[in-house]
Amino acid sequence: MAILHPPTLMKFLRCRGLASFEQARGRFVYRTKDKDGRVLTLPFSRAEDTVHRVLQRAFVAYTNLPCLGTRQFVRLHTPEGARFPLKVFGETTWQTYGEVRAEAAHFGSGLRALGLEPMPLEMANQVVRDFKPITGPHCVVVFEDTCAEWTTAVIGCFGQALTVATSYATLGMAAVGEALNQTQAPVIVCNFRDVPRVAKQAAAECPHLRTIVYTRLSVEASEPDWPTHMGDIQTLSFGAVVALGQAQPFAFSEPAPEHVGLIMYTSGSTGKPKGVMLTHSSIVAAAAGLEDYFCGMGSVRATCETDQETYLAYLPAAHILEFAAEMSMLTHGAKMGYSDPKTIASAGALRLMPDGITLNSVPTGFGNYPPGGIQEFAPTVMAAVPKIWDILKKGVEDSVGKGSGVTQALFQAAFTARSTAIQQGRECPLLGLLFKKVGGALGGRMKLGVTGGGPISADVQNFVRVAMHFNLVQGYGLTETCSNGTVQPSLSYADGVAGAPTASVEIRLADCDEREPGAGSAGSISYTSRPYKFVDREKKPYLSSDAKHLGMPCLGRGEVWIRGAAVSSGYYTEATKTREVFDADGWFHTGDVGVWTMDGNLKIVDRLKNLVKLKGGEYVALESMEATYAQSVYVNGKNGGLLCYADGEMDRPVALVQVNDRELQKWADNNGVGYASFEALCADPAARKMVCTDLNTCGRGVLGGNEALAAVALLPGTAPGDSNGPDAPWTPENGYLTAANKLARGAVKEGFEDMLNEVKRLAIR
Repeated sequence: MAILHPPTLMKFLRCRGLASFEQARGRFVYRTKDKDGRVLTLPFSRAEDTVHRVLQRAFVAYTNLPCLGTRQFVRLHTPEGARFPLKVFGETTWQTYGEVRAEAAHFGSGLRALGLEPMPLEMANQVVRDFKPITGPHCVVVFEDTCAEWTTAVIGCFGQALTVATSYATLGMAAVGEALNQTQAPVIVCNFRDVPRVAKQAAAECPHLRTIVYTRLSVEASEPDWPTHMGDIQTLSFGAVVALGQAQPFAFSEPAPEHVGLIMYTSGSTGKPKGVMLTHSSIVAAAAGLEDYFCGMGSVRATCETDQETYLAYLPAAHILEFAAEMSMLTHGAKMGYSDPKTIASAGALRLMPDGITLNSVPTGFGNYPPGGIQEFAPTVMAAVPKIWDILKKGVEDSVGKGSGVTQALFQAAFTARSTAIQQGRECPLLGLLFKKVGGALGGRMKLGVTGGGPISADVQNFVRVAMHFNLVQGYGLTETCSNGTVQPSLSYADGVAGAPTASVEIRLADCDEREPGAGSAGSISYTSRPYKFVDREKKPYLSSDAKHLGMPCLGRGEVWIRGAAVSSGYYTEATKTREVFDADGWFHTGDVGVWTMDGNLKIVDRLKNLVKLKGGEYVALESMEATYAQSVYVNGKNGGLLCYADGEMDRPVALVQVNDRELQKWADNNGVGYASFEALCADPAARKMVCTDLNTCGRGVLGGNEALAAVALLPGTAPGDSNGPDAPWTPENGYLTAANKLARGAVKEGFEDMLNEVKRLAIR
């Protein structure tokens, strides 16, 4: 078989090991420099083969360095004229690596004192290989927002060979109850505010739950503790469990590499959440792949506080991107500051000043009492989903848009000049200084941004790297691969590519040659005569032997398959579902459609289930459409963005759009369009037509002609974020977005069914 070495890829790989590309099979294979020529499985020595051992190594190496930073929550305050209250924060307190190690060890001992027991290795093997359920007190469910206690609790569990089952803090109690029952967990860690509903759920249908451990994240300091018992369930604060473990210490009960470290329940964007099993060996291999990447970009392991990387932790910790990033940062000796999506920007928070009175809503910058988490911690590395980067982009654009015409023209000219220079591998020092000030809104120390969790628009990616003065690279991974897959090289300025494989996995593109169902009876058409089930907009199937993708040269197309040490063992107690997507050779079938570019990068085109056939037989790619149309100034990313929809009864797709109130009202005022309320303006046919035209302008030349929208419905998003109904924004709180800020398509289609049916009629001739 001929082996090809794409020059650009090989230049990048020379310092990172060996690689090969088999064009005939559409597969990249990374090989480490060890004598066995295998993909990377360990970040350090062979002795550090579990998450517990890897982290203990970090705790010893970085004992006195700051590790986890938490802003003091003071109270809620509603500024004059504001619709909703904002959180007020005080000073940040830091725990060192040594302090985190001690607290985690005490927490693990506290769990043992409460009756939890290390999982026997024999049971762990049955859980992983035979899909048997956990029986006995060997699992803890964590149902909490991202915070230092979340991380500490998980580390403590790992040190006692306990399995952690994670549940998104925004999932309903039914999902939490199911996780408790499936794992027979006797302990759950949750937020103070959730104690009553957890206790109520457990009393009704969770007989194994015995203890609720609560944190006090963002809770008024004056609120009393819960009673020590709620029926048969005892309640303990996080600190009380730590104190219990300190009084009754247990030695570490080290897990084996085969032990299940995590059962990570998916966010449920595609149906009922599944529990993805991640063994210690999988998590360690994933950390190895990410550590290899960060070392490859020139990042050094910390020796003192001044050379520590700083990571902003704010995505849901129950999301694999956040979990893997945090584990990688700890391995690397970085420090992590905790925030949340609503308060990372200074516009969403307030700061208590040293005089104890003044509340500062002005983003004064790193070191000057900033209200927002991103400026308080001034990260050097930050991971985010595309929606967050889109919001940051539109925030800069809104700020520039409020300036004079001269200011806007100067910004655009400078942006164009620097964008051109970057694409040519050059830098403009004077323009760099200008945009460095723009980047100050993110703390001013960013070295690298990573985007994942879905496709990002090329416009957004380029805008961030140009205007915010750091490179934004795209990564690709799934819960089932412990977030490992591909990462774009840190010095790459290409748009829309997900990069080359990490060192811990191998990837191939498999033919999408499945045919449409046939009758199968005598006289029916043959299988090879039936049309392909999944095709591109040119009605061509995705094949690994393809040399072109939509007219552009490529090195193969197809469904992305991944295997390697980082890949999951399957779905907890779900043997049948596991066999549907994990094959006998170890390949995980992602359901994503990918293309190998000519320089060896993977480009994700869409998901198989989001390739929808219209009435005329044309296919449309919904996720790609949404990423493109989201660039319209009339789309409100903060309220959830937009949902594109199509089915076999329609001639063209349509969209539900959470609309930008300021831009739409500005259009109405400039064009003499009267309206009694913003809700009434959203229902105006002229406004709907204008927004539809603007979205299609964004898609022209990027999307296919059949992906142009026939009509849109405009949603005002003026109701509270936890409400439902036609005026509601889409948020994790009301279930229209997952906790990872992805569209929960089923929930949106169900909640806005009447509006969707109305606009669908306009797409049927």
